[in-house]
Amino acid sequence: MPLYDYFCADCGGFRKMVRMADSALDQPCPRCAGWARRVLVSPFLAGRGDAAYAPGQGVPGGGGSWRRMCGFGCPHCATSR
Repeated sequence: MPLYDYFCADCGGFRKMVRMADSALDQPCPRCAGWARRVLVSPFLAGRGDAAYAPGQGVPGGGGSWRRMCGFGCPHCATSR
């Protein structure tokens, strides 16, 4: 199942694995159980693993590992911050 991004007005954004057929439906927030709407984001396209291709290079405050580009509570970013 694909991951989709949702936004709760009280708690903020999160990602959830949802069936494609149900992806447009509001989903319960994992923190407060309130309803969250799906948000559209640009796709993450992985490139080569070296710094020359790291997302955010040349952007103030950006750069570094692709792991920094994840968000909304993905498991590997939550432990690296």
